Amino acid sequence: IILDEEDIKKAALEFGKDSKGNAVEQILTHLIKRGFFPLRYNSWQLPYLLRIMGYCFGDGLIYFAGKKKHGTVCFYGQKKDLRKIKEDVKRLGFEAGLYSRSRHHRIKTSYEVVEFDAVEDWLKVGSSGFAVLLAALGVPVGNKCRNPYQMPKWLFKAPLWHKRLFLAGLFGAEMSSPKTLTGHAYNFYCPTVSMNKIEAHIENGKEFLEDIRTLLLDFGIATHQISQRKEFVNKDGLVSHRLRLLISDKTENLIKLYSKIGFEYNQKRRFLANAAAGYLRLKKRIIEERKQAMLVASTRSKEEDCSPQFIYNALTSEYVSQRFLERSLYESSNRGPRMWGDDPTFEEYLKKATEGLGKSGMIWERVEHLTDLEYNDYVYDFTVAHKDHNFLADGFVVSNCGVRLVRTCLTEKDVRPRLKDLVVGLFNAVPAGVGSEGDIRATLKDEKDILLRGSGWAVKKGYGIEDDLDMTEERGAIDGADPEAVSERAYTRGKSQSGTLGSGNHFLEVQVVDQLYDADLVSAFGLKLGQVVVMIHSGSRGLGYQVCDDSIKAMLKCLTKYNINVDDRQLASAPVNSPEGKEYLGGMRAAANYAWNNRQCLMHLTRVAFEKIFGASWEKLGMFLIYDVAHNIAKIEKHVINGKERLLCVHRKGATRAFGPGHAALPDKYKKTGQPVIIPGDMGRNSYLLVGTEQAMQETFGTVCHGAGRLKSRHEAKRTVEYHQLLKELEAKGIVVMASGHGTIVEEAPSAYKDVNEVVDVVHNAGLAHRVARMRPIGVIKG
Repeated sequence: IILDEEDIKKAALEFGKDSKGNAVEQILTHLIKRGFFPLRYNSWQLPYLLRIMGYCFGDGLIYFAGKKKHGTVCFYGQKKDLRKIKEDVKRLGFEAGLYSRSRHHRIKTSYEVVEFDAVEDWLKVGSSGFAVLLAALGVPVGNKCRNPYQMPKWLFKAPLWHKRLFLAGLFGAEMSSPKTLTGHAYNFYCPTVSMNKIEAHIENGKEFLEDIRTLLLDFGIATHQISQRKEFVNKDGLVSHRLRLLISDKTENLIKLYSKIGFEYNQKRRFLANAAAGYLRLKKRIIEERKQAMLVASTRSKEEDCSPQFIYNALTSEYVSQRFLERSLYESSNRGPRMWGDDPTFEEYLKKATEGLGKSGMIWERVEHLTDLEYNDYVYDFTVAHKDHNFLADGFVVSNCGVRLVRTCLTEKDVRPRLKDLVVGLFNAVPAGVGSEGDIRATLKDEKDILLRGSGWAVKKGYGIEDDLDMTEERGAIDGADPEAVSERAYTRGKSQSGTLGSGNHFLEVQVVDQLYDADLVSAFGLKLGQVVVMIHSGSRGLGYQVCDDSIKAMLKCLTKYNINVDDRQLASAPVNSPEGKEYLGGMRAAANYAWNNRQCLMHLTRVAFEKIFGASWEKLGMFLIYDVAHNIAKIEKHVINGKERLLCVHRKGATRAFGPGHAALPDKYKKTGQPVIIPGDMGRNSYLLVGTEQAMQETFGTVCHGAGRLKSRHEAKRTVEYHQLLKELEAKGIVVMASGHGTIVEEAPSAYKDVNEVVDVVHNAGLAHRVARMRPIGVIKG
């Protein structure tokens, strides 16, 4: 924990109270509402705070003014950079305003008096809570030149990427821009971090710069000694001294600085830093290539049968000229190779490397060669060409959600006239929402049976047919489930939730097939344009959630036992074959079986609702299961690795199985096509049916994504989406929606999700699954 409520109380009492101390509780309540306590190293707010803090140490000001000691935070800089800070401040839950004014400056330096006019832009956050929060984290209050302050001690314990965010924010305000020497366009000036201090606090300033030096050493970045000079005398007669920390200008050192840290909240310097890193890598390559050429030329020149011309012909390249080789052979020099003559200057490199990219911060680089390597660590795969597709799923694989697709012989023309009645009928038949309970009750004995037999329990009770099991992954029950690994609390939560939809992104949708892609595959699934299908997305409800919660608590104890280090308690883990690992797998499999049974019961209730509305049996309505597949599950499977079959524990978190044709785990009906893959979208766009491929077996362990993924958090969606307007938009598309509460509707608004069409395009074009059909929703049931 970095900050807790007591720390804020202390800071509020020190800075933000009025004469009666009335503001303290108000500030505390304000910050608690925004979820700041306790603030930990893995709190989602910390990365934003670190950047803001770093910049505030440079071009920021915190002050508390007036009788009520109202707190204000100001940031100074370029408008486009201040807008970035404003975005981060807003993410944290605070409002900020941008302001400008023209000012006349008169600065008396040790050399002369400098006068100039300038437009000053600043960002103002008029929140005592925000000011106290930054002060409690260690940001100095008041005039930084006249007051002593230290680097926050907790920052030294932070992971490297946290230190990077802080330093990059500070450097965006206080470090000099990457710039080449006057008269020598190949070498850069030493980057400099500067600060002013009055005489009384010179040593404090040096200590702060020493702390920056210490943080830079963590990145392998070398610095020079801190310099000091008298700068100017202010109107109060106080002498200000300029302190400077110089970064070593060695090529490798600058590459580390600009590529590992760089600048935040300063777009110009960030662009130049990225370009400088690219240029310095090129410079390093040129010099190393010349060094190698000199060595080879010197060695070959001593061979009797090797002529100078042969050496020139063999070694001349883009950056090694004949003139260079001649000088290396015949002109003695203690200096090594350097950049000179026709070599590209930094300015020339900038024009070429950023051509067409502008000042985006990106530069063109040339791939020199590709190398196969053995790598046994995490690989983060960003595959969709979309600015927001950058999430990485974490957490334990437990909730055992899944999705099933049911076809009908009805068409949109058949359903449209009765659509509202159908949606109402489904909503009344299918319990939905947080803690919802259904009419399908199970005794303790039944519940243990469900955890072992999964969908088989429902079929035995008359809630389905044998063919439903054939069309379900693992026939609706995975082996190895252990009811004894499920806690009493989990049993209690699951007791009355069989046949319930739940809340959040779980849904029941009536959909229409609006596009077909492959005639042979379409025929195998019995689909046609305009056909109505039903998609059900739900999981193991409260039982699975409790299994997850219990498992995390149990496995936290395993971290020390098995010497496992994780950054987040949600990643608590244990070896698969350990007692704890085996118990977890047994409990997770039991929850998965509960989820398959739940979806089987939901399908039964859906069939009954259709029967009532259309006055025919579900068999006559053609309501047969196409397939049910889980996501958020870990399974023991055999896969080929480097030509050898191995037994693996495949975690599909935010992912779903996509086995290719011929796989033994598939029902006979899908042996030729490959496994049906169901990828739902949001309630205003499309969902897809695909089939798995052999390529997926080779590249992704037979796995693809299980949905589009969120663009906005649920909180952000609630804040930005208007309920009645959303309903009007959905109604205009011919979509009828019912839910147990307004909150779920806005949380699951189409604007909160990525476009599933883009996601499926990537999956299809990558060859991991082939599109069969696209569906659009016309009736939606939400929790």
